[in-house]
This record gives sequence, structure tokens and C-alpha cells, in this order.
Amino acid sequence: MAFFAYNVNANVYMMLAEVLESLKKVIPMVKLKDIAEACGVSVATVSRALNGLTPPETKRAAGILLKAKELGYYPNAAARTLKTSRSHNIGILYEDRMDHEYFSPLLNELRFAAENLGYDMTFIRRCSNSEEGDYLDRARRRNLDGVVVVQADFNSADVIRLAVSAIPTVMIDHAYESCDCVMNDNRGSVEKIVQAVWEKGHRRVAMIHGEDCTVTRERVAGFYKACAELGLRIPASYVRESRFHSPDICAESVKALIKENEIRPTCILCPDDFSCLGALRALNEMNIRVPQDMSLVGYDGIRMTQMGTPRLTTYRQDAGEVARAAASLLNEAINDPKAHQTRTVTVSGELIPGETLGLAP
Repeated sequence: MAFFAYNVNANVYMMLAEVLESLKKVIPMVKLKDIAEACGVSVATVSRALNGLTPPETKRAAGILLKAKELGYYPNAAARTLKTSRSHNIGILYEDRMDHEYFSPLLNELRFAAENLGYDMTFIRRCSNSEEGDYLDRARRRNLDGVVVVQADFNSADVIRLAVSAIPTVMIDHAYESCDCVMNDNRGSVEKIVQAVWEKGHRRVAMIHGEDCTVTRERVAGFYKACAELGLRIPASYVRESRFHSPDICAESVKALIKENEIRPTCILCPDDFSCLGALRALNEMNIRVPQDMSLVGYDGIRMTQMGTPRLTTYRQDAGEVARAAASLLNEAINDPKAHQTRTVTVSGELIPGETLGLAP
């Protein structure tokens, strides 16, 4: 019985060996030596060109890259990591669900930007217990070249530990002194919104904002600054806290705002477009017409609110530019850590006209 099993295993090994040999003939393994012989240069010259140590626009480097592509050369990722101590892989930290209409295109644009710079992307999942380690431990275990923190609890110890570590890290919409940051122009954008509302004749303007965070603080600061410069007096009851991306909570905030103020505002700014849909529903339930009786302005510029009726007046953030700026900062920090100085890049968007902002009644 044992002898029979041995023969079966031996036959299997022989068959596998034949398959491997045939695969080598069909799909030959292209080596640096093959490219060097085809180009008439040394292996060292080929290696420098393929590893980006020779400017790709030079005639020789361009010829080497073209010949490598023609021969079907693919670098061994594991060998490249061992040789350069680089994984060419960046981590993405995103704690929320993947259904947010602003973050979804942002992550997509970030993927394109990373690919153009030669990086793959790995999501760092939420830490569920201490044995698995925190975000920094996970980034180290995966040998990530850097991390982009797209959305997280920026006040948590895990995120702060990552931010102050030696791993290059870029924060989006949150500022730490110790790492790079890409900020949407949250303060300036709300100033532009208030200016547009004022030009429509509105003098009683209310604001429903999201939960306390850097984004909210910047937007509220922009709101009060613009109102002060335009001479608008804003009662404390006109500014209410709600939650981002929550139509139901925003609807409740709108109803409470109107019931608690004998003199109603003529325009309400909402924390985001999705929440603004809840505000629109609440006003309809109260028989308040939009924009004839009261105007609404959203934030984010998501496609869904530009396809319905009434079409939402909103401020669109430039997700593509945010992604490109984040990838560029991270790439600089990875490739030239000694010369790189951490900084904050601010990205502006644009006000999108719609049908929910009308003349003040």
C-alpha cells in the first residue's frame, strides 16, 4: 500500500514538473540580463532605469523601459522590497462606512493618484482588540511606506500615535503639527455661502452644523466672521448642533429651530447635502415652501441632490484636488524624508447654484 502511494506521488511530481517546464516555454521568465542584452547595455544600467534612478525622459532610459515592456518584464515585488526597504504600498485609514457621497469619490481619486505615483493601496481596518495592535502596529507589520488618514476619530490615541510616528502620514481635514495635512477650505467656503445668501437679500440666517471636530469649528468660525463683516446679527438660537450625514437628526434640528424662534430665519445652512434632504422634508411637513418661504443651502455637492427637484444649492468640495495633494505630500515625505517639511495644503471648491436658494421673502 505504501509502495503504491509512493508511485502515485512520484507520478504527480513528474506531471507537475512537466507542466512547469511547458509554462516556462510559453511564458518565459524575463530577467534583467535579457533586457540588457537586447539593449546592448549593462545589467546595472537596466537596473537603474527600471528603478527610476535614471530620468525616464532620457533616450537610453526610455529605450530600456520600452524594451522591458515589449519583452513582458514584471519586477518581483518581494525582491524589490528586500532590496529597497520600500513596499510601494500606502495605507488608507477610513473608519466610516463606504457609502458617503463625498468620501467615495475622494477614495476613488486617491486610488488613481496613488497608482500614477507607483503605489498600491491597503486599507487599515478598525482596531477591534489590543492583541491585534493599533493602527501604527498594523502599518509597521505591512511595511507600509506611508499612510493617508481619510476619516477617523482624530482625537483617539491610536490615530495620534500614528500621526507622531516615523511613518509618513497625511491627514485629510484635520491638522496635527507633526504631520502633513490637506484641508478643504472649510472657513472660506462658508464665508462664500454667507455672501451669496446675503446677496439674495437674506438678513436672518441660521446654521445647523455637524458634531464637534476641526471641520465644524472652521465652518462655524467662517459663518460668524462673514456675518459680522456683513453686519448680520445672529441670535444664539440660530446656530444648532446636529450630525453630519444624518437627514433625520437634521430634520429634527430644523423643526426645533423654527419652533423655538418666534422670528424665523429666512435661510438655513445645513451641515451637508444628505442632511439637507432631511431639512427639506421637515420644511415640507411644516408647509414651509422652499425657497419661497425659506431657503436652504447644503454642502458637498453630491450628485444625487443635483438630479432631483428642487435642485440643491450647495458648495462642492474638490475631492480630486484633495486626493492629488494628499498623494503628492505623502510621496514627497516618503522619497525625501530629510528635506521634506510638514505643511498644510488648503483646497478650495465652488458654490453650485440651485433652486433652494431664492430671494428673501
